[in-house]
Amino acid sequence: MDELHSTPQQKEDEDTLSPAIRSAVAELRAKYPEQAVPVLKWNDTYVAVPVSVAVELPGRGPVNGVDIHKREPLLLLFSKKSFPYLAPRVYSDRRDFSKTAFPHLNPTAPNVPASLCLHRGSIDAWFAEHTVADLVERARGWLRDAARNRLVPEGDGFEPTRSPDTFGNFVYPPEAFIGKATELRVARGGAAGSAFVAYELLDSESKAEIGEAEYTVRQAAFVTDDNLEQHKIVANVLNEMAERPEYKGQFQRRLFGLLLWAPEADICTRHFGELPETLGDLDTWAEALGFPLRAAMASYLANELHLFGGVPIVLAVKRPQQVLGRSSDVELLNFLVSAAGDHWPKDGAWDPAARVWLADHRTPLTAAFAREISALPADGAAEPTIIFGAGALGSKVASHLARSGSVALKIVDNAKISPHNLVRHALGGRAVGLSKAEALKDELLKLYPGQSDLPIEGVNASALGRLRRPAFFEGYANLVDMTASNIVFNALRDADLPSTVRVHRAEIAHRGKLGLLSIEGAGRNPRIDDLQTLIYDSAIEDDAVAAWLEEVKSTRDDRVGSGGLEDIQVGLSCSSATMRLADEVVSFHAAATTRRLRPYLAKDGPTRTDGLVNLSFLGQEGDCRASARTIGPTMVLGADYGWQIRIAATAAEEMSRLMQRHSPSETGGILVGRVAATRKTIYVTRLVPAPPDSRGKPWVFTRGTEQLPEALARVERRTGSLLTYVGEWHTHPAGGSDLSDTDKTAVISLRSILDRVGQPTLVTIVTPEEIRPHLFEPTSPPVVIDPPRRRSFLRVIFWRR
Repeated sequence: MDELHSTPQQKEDEDTLSPAIRSAVAELRAKYPEQAVPVLKWNDTYVAVPVSVAVELPGRGPVNGVDIHKREPLLLLFSKKSFPYLAPRVYSDRRDFSKTAFPHLNPTAPNVPASLCLHRGSIDAWFAEHTVADLVERARGWLRDAARNRLVPEGDGFEPTRSPDTFGNFVYPPEAFIGKATELRVARGGAAGSAFVAYELLDSESKAEIGEAEYTVRQAAFVTDDNLEQHKIVANVLNEMAERPEYKGQFQRRLFGLLLWAPEADICTRHFGELPETLGDLDTWAEALGFPLRAAMASYLANELHLFGGVPIVLAVKRPQQVLGRSSDVELLNFLVSAAGDHWPKDGAWDPAARVWLADHRTPLTAAFAREISALPADGAAEPTIIFGAGALGSKVASHLARSGSVALKIVDNAKISPHNLVRHALGGRAVGLSKAEALKDELLKLYPGQSDLPIEGVNASALGRLRRPAFFEGYANLVDMTASNIVFNALRDADLPSTVRVHRAEIAHRGKLGLLSIEGAGRNPRIDDLQTLIYDSAIEDDAVAAWLEEVKSTRDDRVGSGGLEDIQVGLSCSSATMRLADEVVSFHAAATTRRLRPYLAKDGPTRTDGLVNLSFLGQEGDCRASARTIGPTMVLGADYGWQIRIAATAAEEMSRLMQRHSPSETGGILVGRVAATRKTIYVTRLVPAPPDSRGKPWVFTRGTEQLPEALARVERRTGSLLTYVGEWHTHPAGGSDLSDTDKTAVISLRSILDRVGQPTLVTIVTPEEIRPHLFEPTSPPVVIDPPRRRSFLRVIFWRR
């Protein structure tokens, strides 16, 4: 066998090695008792352990005549300091082992052993669950598959060049580089060529000049002969401005690189297990592959484009089939020439000893790429969305949307960032004193550098003022209110918005324990006030909501006295320095809100006929849950004296269902909900059906009272007295929605109680054709009873609370 890489190495003193390495060597010696398995000096970092393994070759020998022997020597390099946390690196010990015939080789320098790539992920993570004997078996399997030409499964595509050790990062869209190389090659009749590329330099200037740090460059533009001079002027101006202290961080320095391609007919089947390390070697290597690097570098110097120490070079290598993990048969190889310091070009010539590194590539973040990374479908982005409120919740929801590729956002807020906001806001310390909306917009745009056309806006203005301007909403499909403001809530409820705008409202309640999301239905029905009242109604069954409303009632009673009827403050405004709320609480509810919102904001989301209420719960110990309820359209009825009755879909459906069940007899009960007297609106959230002692016959219904006081007391207790008795209902299955004289008698009885407390009297009649409310204000004229025409009786007993 030819000389091995391990042959000239001297033995290592094993007593100086870590117990872990000595244990691993003992394991290998036990596995291969017929071999000496020595431990050899390699360098200051590694020790080498050579072993040989038997390889199962195909019956007719290796496929395509590749050079794999029946017995192959391996070389394991153990890190003296980091084993077993870093896996041993596995190499072929043969000096003549091919570095170009096989995929799954890690590129190494000339005269360095061929490095076997044994795992597509992290070999160190794999080794954490395996032994050194397992690692050798994996290498033996690699050699077996290499002999059978099965290192890459059939249909996987051409294996790209591995790059475990890179220097520098090139940020550019690969499809743009492949497209440009293809376009220019076609324009040149299929001939090889090169093009200049303008890049932004993202590393610090001093390190960039002397080549001590990795380069990170981001493509700015392709340069043509027609605009070369303009690009040079722009680069000089930007570099000059970037040096001035007063513009620190405002300008990215500019430099130039090269994109090269080989002739159309040159299809490269070689695998690159060895790569050049100097400019002279790169020149020879690239020219052998058909890339005109020598001429391109000369033109680069002649045009005075060498502004900083590094030269980014991208080679577009055409492969025989689609590259694995790519959408093209072109592989892009990235090299960084470090021509700085002593290697700076002299007398119009490059220094062939200048160091060359294989650089890493990063695809720039675009909205489409962000959606892909976020596991969203291509059409999963939110339609253009206006966000009211860039506070703690609003800033985080906006960030979630923008980071996942929903970039058509208009953010509205007229407040500035205060120091205490930083505790739970998406923005950092540099934003203090800036407009919340504009600063958030600027931060979101930074996610997508170089994409100045993204439709993210920040409006430093009041949401109230925008609601009075219909033109403000043109071109937008969604409005999400996260102001936690009752004033904005009321204005939004009453706003005459374009029919194309869908309304959503999100807020946090109960000291951060509850997250509330309301999504209106089609035609703003159900509306946000309907949904809010139904959230109150959910407390009757939901203990978490009931605990919140009970706490709210206690606070309200303390401030205005028992029975105070002012509106409840639902959301928590995080703009106050007195608010005690941790960042993780806001983040949890922001995530839950965004998760539920996302499909509703998208063009092809769920049908918008119905509304939705989503509740997220977070406990003190981190226990959490969420629940969602679809809400059908509210039945909106006009009533006497300008009143409006808004009956929840489930309550309206239950009225009709009970009428059908009891027909031809009449039935009825009471209505539960809320009276908003200042707006002349009654919200009906549910029914209390006929008590057990009720009596219903055709043309006659007598509503009893058994268990009714207890049922109503439970509603009031669970909802913090926000919901209570609001009226009566009964059916006329035979038709006719007018009040009979006996109905009027019941109204008179009801009014004798309700008029005195300033509450309206509501009697609703349900027929097969309609649901009709009859409403009387305390100041309404007395009810007049006509001679009897039908029998229908509502026996009402009212109780004092």
